[in-house]
Amino acid sequence: MKRLTTASRRSVIGLAVLGAAGMALVGAGPAQAAAPVRVVAASNSQAPAFGQRYFDCVPEYGCHATAVLPKSWKHTGLGNGEHRFADRAVPRMVRFDINLATHPGTATAALQKQKALKGTPGLKILGLQNGTMRSTNQQGPLRISTLVYTYRSGSSTRWVATRYIGFHGDKTAAAEITVGGRLQDRVLLGTVLTKATQSLALAG
Repeated sequence: MKRLTTASRRSVIGLAVLGAAGMALVGAGPAQAAAPVRVVAASNSQAPAFGQRYFDCVPEYGCHATAVLPKSWKHTGLGNGEHRFADRAVPRMVRFDINLATHPGTATAALQKQKALKGTPGLKILGLQNGTMRSTNQQGPLRISTLVYTYRSGSSTRWVATRYIGFHGDKTAAAEITVGGRLQDRVLLGTVLTKATQSLALAG
């Protein structure tokens, strides 16, 4: 993958974009420069059990999507191809959009997302990364673009990573995955994002 870039040297909160399953790259650096990174593994005490989850299901046709996700996180269908899996005990989640309204390239989609965030309370863009990942579900190589940021929600800071994915080497954004939660959950959320990205498969 290409190295990470960040919007500000002062951003030391944590840029977590996935390198390998269960690992996260965490670091910060100046805009338009390579960011120093350190590898941090999610501890066993933090990590939920993972398993294959199926969603976007229709009784007569079966399920349109599958990914490896936390087994205990509650699924909610949001409509129009959007689905959320949320921890029942802690405010953290992973959300999918498998029916994107437009189909730009992954890098363009990430830049559009960044522009759309303008005006968000306490927004700090921590990094934007373009690269590739391998698929564990015969969908690769995966083209990915990932935007990482924090924002203020009441008195707390939320950490978010939004990733756009092109399957089979295609740069067109076919799916979006977003993970979000408390700042202290960023390593676990990075693990969730890696597993979800590498295992995601869409039917049809």
